[in-house]
Amino acid sequence: MQPYHITLFTKDGCTLCVKAKQILERLGLFYPMVVEEFDITTDESVHAKYGDKIPVLHIDGEEAFVSKIAEHWLRRYLEERKSDKV
Repeated sequence: MQPYHITLFTKDGCTLCVKAKQILERLGLFYPMVVEEFDITTDESVHAKYGDKIPVLHIDGEEAFVSKIAEHWLRRYLEERKSDKV
């Protein structure tokens, strides 16, 4: 199965982002994924778009979650797209 390519949009001091990272670490045990973090403070246009909405997850280039990321939601999202990854 091909890995999911996940980008976590974050910035220093984001406590919800820390929780999102923990969820990704747990689910990474069950789903192949490549996770990269993007600091929104390094790009003005991204900061303007997501400044008060982080954490944000893009999965395989698609905006998947904004502000709220629950483990069961993410698991369901990955399961629903599992057949696309074969």
